[in-house]
Amino acid sequence: MDAQEQIRAVEEDRDETAEFLEEAGEVVGLIARVVNSDGSEAEAVYERYKAILCKYQEQSQLLDVWLESIVGPLAGLLRKQAVDLHADASRGGDTAQQAQHSMHSTPMRRVFALARLLNVLVTVRGYKTVVKFFPHEAADLETVVNVIVLLQRQPVQDMEQGIGSWEAQTMLLLWLSMLALIPFEFSTVETVSEEGRPRPYPALVSKLMDICKDYLRHPGGMREMAALILGRLLTRPDMATPLADFVSWSKEALSCTDSVQAPFLVPGVLQALSFVFKLGQRHRLLPHAARVWELLLPICGASGAGKGGAAGEATAQGVLVRKLGVKLAQRVGLTFLEPRVAPWRYVRVDAGADIQERLGGEASTHVGTAPAQAGATGANQEESAEDFEVAEELEEVIEVLLNALRDKDTVVRWSGAKGVGRITSCLPRELADDVVASVVELFGRSENDTAWHGGCLALAELSRRGLLLPHCLDSLVPIIQEALLYDIRRGPHSIGAHVRDAAAYVCWAFARAYEPHLLAGHVDQFASTLLTVACYDREINCRRAAAAAFQESVGRLGNFPHGIDLLTVADYFSVGNIAQAYTRVAPQVAAFAEYRLPLAQHLVRAKLRHWEKSMRELAARGLAALVPAVGESYIIPVALRQLIEWGLDNVLEVRHGAIVGVAELLPALKDAGMTLPDDLQAKVADLIPAIDKARLYRGKGGEVMREAVCKLVCACARVQLPLTAAQHTKFMEAVDENLRHPNGNIQKLAVAAVGEYASAYVVSEEEVARFRRHMDAYLTRLHDPNVAVRRGYASALGALPGRLLQGRAEEVIDALVDGTTLQEDVDDRDVEARVKCVRALGSACSTLFSPASAYTQPAAEQPSGLDIMLKKVLPCVHTNLEDYTTDNRGDVGSWVREAAMDVLEALTLLVGERVQRDCPSNEQQGEILAGVVPAATGALLKQAVERIARIRDLAARRLHSLVSCPHVARAMPAAGQLAAALPKDDGTAEVVSLQSIKRLSGLLLAAPQYARPVLEGLVASIGGVDAQLAKVASEALLSLTLSHTSVAQHTSSNYPSNPTPNHATTNPANTTSNTSTTNTTAMGSTTTATTPLPSGRGRDAVPGCTAGSSMAAAGRHAPPAVIVGAKLLAIWRDNSTNIRLLPSLVRTADLLISRAFEAMDVLVEAPTPHKQSDPQQPAVSSTAPPEAAPQQQQQQQQQQQESSSQQPTSNGNIQSQPPVHGVYVRNLPQGDELTEALLEEHFGQFGALKASTEVPAVTIVVSPKYGKVAYIKFEQGSSVQAARQSPPTIGTQRCEVLPMVPEYVNGPQPGMRGIGASRGGFRSGGAPRRGGNRFGDGGRPPRSGAGPEGRADRQGSPSSGPGTSNKDQGSSQPSERPPRPAGGLDRSAPGAERSSGSGGGGRGGGRRSRSGSASRPKRDQGGNGGGQPAPTPTYVPVAPKS
Repeated sequence: MDAQEQIRAVEEDRDETAEFLEEAGEVVGLIARVVNSDGSEAEAVYERYKAILCKYQEQSQLLDVWLESIVGPLAGLLRKQAVDLHADASRGGDTAQQAQHSMHSTPMRRVFALARLLNVLVTVRGYKTVVKFFPHEAADLETVVNVIVLLQRQPVQDMEQGIGSWEAQTMLLLWLSMLALIPFEFSTVETVSEEGRPRPYPALVSKLMDICKDYLRHPGGMREMAALILGRLLTRPDMATPLADFVSWSKEALSCTDSVQAPFLVPGVLQALSFVFKLGQRHRLLPHAARVWELLLPICGASGAGKGGAAGEATAQGVLVRKLGVKLAQRVGLTFLEPRVAPWRYVRVDAGADIQERLGGEASTHVGTAPAQAGATGANQEESAEDFEVAEELEEVIEVLLNALRDKDTVVRWSGAKGVGRITSCLPRELADDVVASVVELFGRSENDTAWHGGCLALAELSRRGLLLPHCLDSLVPIIQEALLYDIRRGPHSIGAHVRDAAAYVCWAFARAYEPHLLAGHVDQFASTLLTVACYDREINCRRAAAAAFQESVGRLGNFPHGIDLLTVADYFSVGNIAQAYTRVAPQVAAFAEYRLPLAQHLVRAKLRHWEKSMRELAARGLAALVPAVGESYIIPVALRQLIEWGLDNVLEVRHGAIVGVAELLPALKDAGMTLPDDLQAKVADLIPAIDKARLYRGKGGEVMREAVCKLVCACARVQLPLTAAQHTKFMEAVDENLRHPNGNIQKLAVAAVGEYASAYVVSEEEVARFRRHMDAYLTRLHDPNVAVRRGYASALGALPGRLLQGRAEEVIDALVDGTTLQEDVDDRDVEARVKCVRALGSACSTLFSPASAYTQPAAEQPSGLDIMLKKVLPCVHTNLEDYTTDNRGDVGSWVREAAMDVLEALTLLVGERVQRDCPSNEQQGEILAGVVPAATGALLKQAVERIARIRDLAARRLHSLVSCPHVARAMPAAGQLAAALPKDDGTAEVVSLQSIKRLSGLLLAAPQYARPVLEGLVASIGGVDAQLAKVASEALLSLTLSHTSVAQHTSSNYPSNPTPNHATTNPANTTSNTSTTNTTAMGSTTTATTPLPSGRGRDAVPGCTAGSSMAAAGRHAPPAVIVGAKLLAIWRDNSTNIRLLPSLVRTADLLISRAFEAMDVLVEAPTPHKQSDPQQPAVSSTAPPEAAPQQQQQQQQQQQESSSQQPTSNGNIQSQPPVHGVYVRNLPQGDELTEALLEEHFGQFGALKASTEVPAVTIVVSPKYGKVAYIKFEQGSSVQAARQSPPTIGTQRCEVLPMVPEYVNGPQPGMRGIGASRGGFRSGGAPRRGGNRFGDGGRPPRSGAGPEGRADRQGSPSSGPGTSNKDQGSSQPSERPPRPAGGLDRSAPGAERSSGSGGGGRGGGRRSRSGSASRPKRDQGGNGGGQPAPTPTYVPVAPKS
């Protein structure tokens, strides 16, 4: 039968639940695939098979209709493979050979794979259901036993094989538990008998018992299956002798003192005995019951009554041992009692057979009569305790079970409760009443929570079995109601959730067990208490349990008030969310009069004094939600007066709950149209002065009271509560003090209080004048040494109403802008204060300049609101978007950037609204928006592709908001492409998964305004510590760079290439003669910007473009690689001293060099040297010694002369002009000493190299990842010859300079090394030299500055300056240098020194200690000596061979 036929056959008989197994066809197909392949495909289908079945873990009954079609074929195939394995093993030699041979056999592997499939099904559905479909032929018994023995002896070589062996043995043992029930004697099925054994039972039984005894020492499923086998085997009618032997062996096993075996063996033995006494017949077990109880008493006594021997004391602390001990105790106790049904038990008349079925089938025919149900006694039901025979051990059993109800573990208490119910059902009424009385004693005041929980479980079990007679309900209902609200404070937390949950279970059991008229007198109490717990309990499981009990009571009893209406309000799902339960569900319940007062009283008396602060605050909100229902009847006359009295209570929880309760009730009462009496208003207004007088702000709970007082100030302001002058003063003193508090939550509430107070009370001129002193403090203390003052006062400025800000708008804006600047002293800086100032700027602008505000200019010469935003606020926001401050908390500047993005979005939208209102002409509107929208979009795009996920998510959301605004989108370049690239709807998953970076990076080429910010963001991501993010960003950049599509040059735009604010605003010192209006060509676009530009740095040139040329001259289209390279070098130029960005730039440059070298064929113009007369730039380097100046000038003249000499071009020809500007070096070995020196030089003196004109300056691009020099670029017009005569110096070592010409780059040397070749260098013709030292000068005459022995002079060259080491003088002179980034080599450790062997040759010469601190000469920051401008830079591009 194929898979389709099996599906059709099963579908004919399936029930309605089968349609919920969506993958039924696929599962049957997988099973058919395994069967058709004879088990070889079992491993291949395992993962998919497991994924399907595990989906039904919670509703595993949906698999029942398909179990036969799943288990049957797999079990049959397992049987076949087990037979083959047994036959294969039987053909082997001794046992060791069998195990070794079988371990790698095909049947063994298939048995493992099939067992894994069956084990998944057992885990999901349970072994009791699955084992029914296993084959149960008597011939399989001996085969399975032999295979299990084989698996036991098989050595395990790795973890995977061990797991497979464990699963296989578990499934075979489960199968064996079914085979143990064959209806034949074992002697008839065994084929090999063991002679010479004196045992009176078959050898197969002995072998099976030995196997199971061994497995009882193992943890996990094998132990449980072995116990099940023993339980079914030893309870067979022909197993009396093996049962006695096992009981005797159990005595020895339970007396085990081995600390290693006892924790596993004792639970196994107890579980096996439990199965025996559960499955066996009473008359066969009764002879052994006393012996087993003697074995069990030490263990149960140790856990319950404090008795026990050594074994019990060693193992009874385990929860599993205690649980199994209690379980076995109740089974032994039932053995002492005759199986009977208590004739006195209560049976619900209309329940009938359903109750009998729920009682476990203990009485299939007896149903109590009406007199029996009422508890009456008659001749046929009356039975006294004297006529009932009770074993002596039964009293001890009941004592053990009652003590188990107090156990510390829930599973033990649950097992004890079920045992109490089962044994009580077999006792006479008098003895049963004693048991019930003992259970009720567990609810005493001196009992702990575990006793209450165990007592509730026991009551539920007794009521389910009808053992709690109706006359007991009157005394039990108050106990259950108290248990429903049980909550005991224990230190910083409380206990009682498990008690409340069990009490709800008792209510559920009562509803199912008793008739409605028996509970009629307690319906109101049960209904109100259950709904109170369902709405207001802290724990979700308790709320849902109470809702389920209420639903069961409504359905079973039918007499709960408005039960049907409330079922749709307070159901299982609606009470899952606690905030919704308090604020939405409870008010709907309170709409019915029967439940209003209990709900409100519970909040006032219990929840407002709860131990948890958040619960008290939520309770206050819940009480305010009940105001429309109980405001006039309970809140005003009772609750509010009580809360005012409790506001000064000695207990912190009481007074805090009272204050927040009053704060929430005042606005709610006003919204409901209810007015407070005058006496209550006066008492409320006097609360804050009374709290201050009692000094409740100090000591324990002072911060909690400050928060409550701030909320009360807000509430009083919202309702405009009448205040006296003294009360006004106290209110503002409290708020002002809380504004200066370091706790952020207190400050937040105080800021809200300031805004509400000023809006409500500061209205008249007199009040405004009185408030002026507070506002003056806010404005003047934004740079206070106390950072808490800065934070609070800045936020307060943003919260003030418009009428207080209008007269001082510019002053407020200037103060907040100044508050965002960094202080000179690092210790005075506070990032959170800057965050507050940025957010306050946004709030103040929204308050002052929104179209709805009534902002008026105080004078004609004052700037308009639009001018203030454009000239002051927006530049400040853009500046704060570049805040990358870090401290020991990480990138704390991201907090500032988050606030700046929020404000930037709001201001951009606000500017758009103001422009539409204030600017009549479309041309003027477009001009203003063209200067605002592209800059804002570019800044947000940069953040949208950076390293931090939450920043990317926020930036994407802000961009989506801007694109969605029509008048803003019209001024946004490439708005349609941007909208398509943004994440749709809730794009958090896309941002976290980095999918958005790939799409947003495409905007780099969409518009010239986006190129630089997007590239800066990608560079930061490429250099980040997140490897996955760096990989995605690298792929995105390379995909753009390597694209063959040329980008059309954009026409003129009014947007500067750098979206940061005008430099003249933030750095007035730059407003010199360098500030000019220039037409800057960036990516071929002509831009107009009035910004201070460094001389000669106004162009990102491209290959073949000289100074004065433009991209347009080279063509109307530029390759993407050229655009990326130009922007990257421009970013590098502007961030030459940025220690945060330099490592990322290095990594990005290395990426482009190695994967897209054409992107680096772009140069930035060399800076125009400062003239000699410039006072800021001296002609001679200050770091060079006086005697070195003439030599430096001589070198400069020589360089200028040689700059016109012959130079190699890109095609290998020789020309006199222009000079070579590119040198490419590759394959420098990782870990090389010179590599480390290059790294240090690059990171340490990059800025000095860029500005130096005294010696040939080079830019070194180094790969920190691969440890190699990647790229060297000359920025001056120096020739190669001049560079060789005065080569760049790295520390004390000179670099050999190679021109980028075909003979070097395109030569046949795959391992060429130009700088620091450790095994020789290159000759002048390009051929590699043999021999020589590490720096490539062996066998060649000494170069300029070399020592007499042909090696580089370790004393330094004229270009090396002071600070170099000497063989005889191993010291260095300190010199200042810029700080190094984290990506470079840190050689500034305190107390470190140079290596004493720095003057030696080979590897020893010039080597630095890794932890050493070496001073370096500071490069000359002056001009080029003669004041002549450098020659026009050109580039001879030569692509390196891969």
